[in-house]
Amino acid sequence: MKNLTSPYWGQLHMKKMIRMAMMAAAMFVAVTTVAKAQDAQQQGGRRGGRGPNVTAILKDSLKVSDAVLAKADSIQKAYQAEVAPLMEAMRGGDQDARAKMGAARTKMNDAIKALLTDEQKAKFDALMPQGRRGGGR
Repeated sequence: MKNLTSPYWGQLHMKKMIRMAMMAAAMFVAVTTVAKAQDAQQQGGRRGGRGPNVTAILKDSLKVSDAVLAKADSIQKAYQAEVAPLMEAMRGGDQDARAKMGAARTKMNDAIKALLTDEQKAKFDALMPQGRRGGGR
């Protein structure tokens, strides 16, 4: 039978506990890093789940010119100005505001697509999620 009072046994036990704590900490860091990365992807790369970043899609995926990018940016800013009061109305309980926001979004997408080639339009439609908040989440 082992002598449980020997200092050697206590040292082994302490080493095991330290090793287990380090493994638990490493697993926690790994899991939280993956979860954070997935959360950013689900939100379209933006915080708050506001939908996809149209400018990033045009620039990175569709490789549009700077002139088209500038026009699309002004279209998007006009959309944001149009939608801001609708969002406030929706928070206040206005049920029609949601439909009006959808119509404004469609209008913005159509205006941006008017700047694109046919091939870019097809890619744009494939990359832009349909429905509210990135595909109806």
